[in-house]
Amino acid sequence: MKQKSNKLIYTPSITVVLADLLLLTVAVLIVLAVTPFSSDIPFQKYFDFTFFYFACWFISSYLLKRYTLERSNSYMNNIFKLLWTILIVQIILSALFLTPLNTSYSIWIIVGYSLLMFSLGSISYIIQFSISNAVEYKDILELKKDKPEDSKIVTKKLDKRSSQILIDSIIEYSGEKVFYFISRYLDFNLKNNLVSFSSNYFDIKSKPEKKFTGIAIFNKLNNIRGINKLFSIVNHKLPMEGTFVCNFEQRSTRKKRIYDKYPRGLNYIIYFFDYLTRRVIPKFLVMDKIYYNITRGKNRILSKTEVLGRLVYCGFDIVETKKLNEITYVIAKKIKNLDVILESKRYGPLLTLRRLGKNGKVFNVYKFRTMYSYAEYLQAYIYRTSKLQKGGKFNKDIRVNTMGKFMRKYWIDELPMFINVLRGEMKLVGVRPLSQHYYSLYSPELQKMRIRYKPGLLPPFYADLPETLDEIQESEFRYLQSCEKNGVFVTDMKYLVKILNNILIKRVKSA
Repeated sequence: MKQKSNKLIYTPSITVVLADLLLLTVAVLIVLAVTPFSSDIPFQKYFDFTFFYFACWFISSYLLKRYTLERSNSYMNNIFKLLWTILIVQIILSALFLTPLNTSYSIWIIVGYSLLMFSLGSISYIIQFSISNAVEYKDILELKKDKPEDSKIVTKKLDKRSSQILIDSIIEYSGEKVFYFISRYLDFNLKNNLVSFSSNYFDIKSKPEKKFTGIAIFNKLNNIRGINKLFSIVNHKLPMEGTFVCNFEQRSTRKKRIYDKYPRGLNYIIYFFDYLTRRVIPKFLVMDKIYYNITRGKNRILSKTEVLGRLVYCGFDIVETKKLNEITYVIAKKIKNLDVILESKRYGPLLTLRRLGKNGKVFNVYKFRTMYSYAEYLQAYIYRTSKLQKGGKFNKDIRVNTMGKFMRKYWIDELPMFINVLRGEMKLVGVRPLSQHYYSLYSPELQKMRIRYKPGLLPPFYADLPETLDEIQESEFRYLQSCEKNGVFVTDMKYLVKILNNILIKRVKSA
């Protein structure tokens, strides 16, 4: 493990220093431009003062090791260093106002510089953190299953009294409909089925491994802290093809429940704060620990996509889902052994997708994340349960969240691909970058034509507006033929005019 250097003298990163210089310059220009001054020449008046501010800033930043080559990817660590830099500079320059050197400088200029630098610095760290922690989205079209185990579990029957007590408990806790639904997959007359009503995964963890053919947890997942740990523990307890039953209240069901319970108008306000405190805030850095320490993870908001995705992530395949008594029940089967207990994954606003570029080179495409957490594990499930609509997209794709639908509709999710354009991996207009799987579905002729050119941020799809997969390929073929015949620049300009006309004039939106 590489140890951090504690040396005071180090070689600063020129890139980081220049980035800081750019942010400082922008902050100064904005403050001096918008602040009302008695003087007509504020830039000339505050030139010496600004130079001194820059000097204090760079020296403080250097001493706090903000310019090291091995910058931390920790967002909070970088923010704390930024705050310390601002505090030191504020103290030094505030002391200046107590000396004869201060003639007519305004202390609000220092405050303005520092507040704007904190804002710009925070945004730059968010961008840096988002890019460095972008989740790689993989096209999992088929779930890989482990081989069945040779050893079989000997089934044993419960005595009639114990069986009846168990059945009565399930019916009393969840209702008859739930019992009859689950009993299609689990025989509650057997000792080999483990039933739990607890919200603590230690209740399952304390049981021996490979002794049960099925496990059913009747407490809602919304009240269980450490869902991935729970699923991992269940995975360890079950044999291959073992059945797991769990349940949860969907986000959409919770929303409807709140809307129906309170008067119109008030219900929107209550749901907004409910969603903010129980879904949004726990996703922020540091806030998640505070949230879980206060609530103990009770009454969380969960989406269907997240729960099903977590199950697949933890080695299960989804057999059936059914909503009963406003609670969604999931039947899953173990298809993969886990070596370790899986922790929760942290998701940022960006994701990366492995795509083919010019000359067949594979690169990472950046996009805004428009899907719920763990949606990347549901590709195979969606293929099984959904149908393709116009444009080759899935009909009623449960993986896409509400904000994601808006972003996709107006193509906002594709804006981070400008990062790829700046890196030289893509150009403004060109064929859409494809995954290896979708590339293999194209004709050999179109495959060869595609990899001769860089893929583009604005594909010919936006100009021709095709509706089927065949029409999409025909659209790309015409574009690539035009590139060969008329040249890339002329073709791109021609298509750019068509695309801008469709988006800005005709107000065409994504499907």
